[in-house]
Amino acid sequence: MYTFAESKNGVVYVKPGATGTGASWDDALGDIQAAITLARTENSQARKDVWVAGGEFTITTAIALNDSVNVYGSFAGTETAVAQRARIENGNPWEFASPTVLKGNGARLVQAGGHMDMETIFDGFVLTGGNGTGSALSGSGGAAVARGNVVYQNLIVRENTATGAGGAFIMTGGTVRYCLIESNVHTTGGNGGGGIFSNPPAGYPSYIEHNVIRNNSSTVRGAGIGVQGAEMTYVSHNRIYNNTAADGTSMKPGGGIYSNSASNRILNNLIYNNTGGTAVYYNGGNFYNNTVVKNIGGIYLAGNAINIANTVVWGCATDVTGTTPTSITGVANSSWNVSNNATYNPIPTDKSWTIENNIQLSSNVSNGNIPEPAPGTVGSGPKFVKVTSFYGVALDDVQKANLDSANWDISSTSPLVNRGKPIETVVVDFTGLNRPQGFPAAEANYDIGAYELPYYTVVAGEKDGAQGKIYSSLGELLPENFSYGYARGSLLELFFEPLTSNEIARAYYTLSTDGGLTFTGDEVEFTGEIDNDGFWRTHVNASFKVSVVWVAGTSTDEFDRPEVRLYGEAGAIRIAGLETGERVDVYSLAGVLVKSVKSTSTELQLDAAAGMYLVRTSAGVNKVIVR
Repeated sequence: MYTFAESKNGVVYVKPGATGTGASWDDALGDIQAAITLARTENSQARKDVWVAGGEFTITTAIALNDSVNVYGSFAGTETAVAQRARIENGNPWEFASPTVLKGNGARLVQAGGHMDMETIFDGFVLTGGNGTGSALSGSGGAAVARGNVVYQNLIVRENTATGAGGAFIMTGGTVRYCLIESNVHTTGGNGGGGIFSNPPAGYPSYIEHNVIRNNSSTVRGAGIGVQGAEMTYVSHNRIYNNTAADGTSMKPGGGIYSNSASNRILNNLIYNNTGGTAVYYNGGNFYNNTVVKNIGGIYLAGNAINIANTVVWGCATDVTGTTPTSITGVANSSWNVSNNATYNPIPTDKSWTIENNIQLSSNVSNGNIPEPAPGTVGSGPKFVKVTSFYGVALDDVQKANLDSANWDISSTSPLVNRGKPIETVVVDFTGLNRPQGFPAAEANYDIGAYELPYYTVVAGEKDGAQGKIYSSLGELLPENFSYGYARGSLLELFFEPLTSNEIARAYYTLSTDGGLTFTGDEVEFTGEIDNDGFWRTHVNASFKVSVVWVAGTSTDEFDRPEVRLYGEAGAIRIAGLETGERVDVYSLAGVLVKSVKSTSTELQLDAAAGMYLVRTSAGVNKVIVR
């Protein structure tokens, strides 16, 4: 029996091994379940929280959540607010400095016995070693059971097991968000779902959002996520990779997602390097702006009314049988709309589907024949920033490292840019960037896939009357206010030419994004941090460099010999101060040699088309703009 001395702030405190009343950190309880019961029955405060300090708890009977009692873990044991919990620097939402670990000992770890009347939060724990036995849905949900109005967030859920469904979570409603769900196993039969299985009844939708779901397995179906049920499951902004749906050598459907109900919404997900009979098995609902790449298996549309749009399916391979689909395929005589997608091989036209405005990126990949697409054309691939070099799950340390460094953002020259269509329910991309991006705004359109190419707005300023012109790195004269599409983290290089003076003390320019960031750089180089690049990274560095292009006899930078001067003129490059017989090489910015000559005097003039060039002499290398 616990005697509860009520805290003034409505919190019951818990520490591993403590024997107090729960009224403060110094007088903490040692039992999480007892704290939940006290918070519900003995706490007269409007707020009903349980705060659990870092450390390990062995769970032999599943912790039962109680309506409106929020349970927070990973405190150091001195905090006075939930927001004071220390996280790992530059870490993910689930990475805390003082983690609270719930370790299973023959039982599921946490469960909601029924739907809650009010939102009930479980936040900040590591759940490991659960095996899915418990009073609710026995055999399913190795780590936890979610019901209506229950929110699981900021958790690490790893190495749990279930035989019925859901190696980590079984959901009959509720929310799982901002969690790392890894290395969980569904075995033996049942309904599948190596990471999560969602089976919501009418009136209690499930929400699976902003999670990393990786390294899970199922011997039946849906290694990452499995879905069925009468109510909608909403799957959005998840990174789903390196999951396996197989029983020995027998591939099973849904290496990434298996969805077998009619009204689901799957939006803005990255689904890559999974292995199964299909990467995605889909049987109804909306499938919008997803990136499905480098899987063993493509997308199989099984029936019911399906809308699939703005989705890229690229680089997927078949299994050893040669029968695994690698693009978008499925049964005939179904009511589907397949529009504005980009696929690795043709979408079949022998089906009774509405097929419109899709683009083909490259050819099929079959067992034993995995060609890399040739660069440079729409048919050559989507031009992601960094792709994995293999198909399906990682099998060794080299592939795992390659998987960790993959970046499925799109480059500014990607054929996916502006090839999608507007969708009212998809207003942001995977990172939270507003859709659509582009300049001018009236001509912007949705990009295909989970990422939208961000556009940075540049505004030319002035200092001491030295206003000038801005050129792009391709030599384009740009207006004072313009937008430029660049992949996150890439270098945007601009060149400033003064109108009235050879010397500028400082060049001023302001850059902003739809994410609301505005910053001003000064001198010639600066770096900004953009806080809209995804939930597991706090920011992305975007570098912007402006080089002053001098006029009236001064080169971009000093040569090693100050007498050498470089001029960009209309249709020509002029170099002064050369030595007779000195070699001059002119390159494009891509490094292609355009001209190579020897001077016959101290001055040389070369015809050149408009653009920007690198000029090499024995005095060094500099850039010049030709108009």
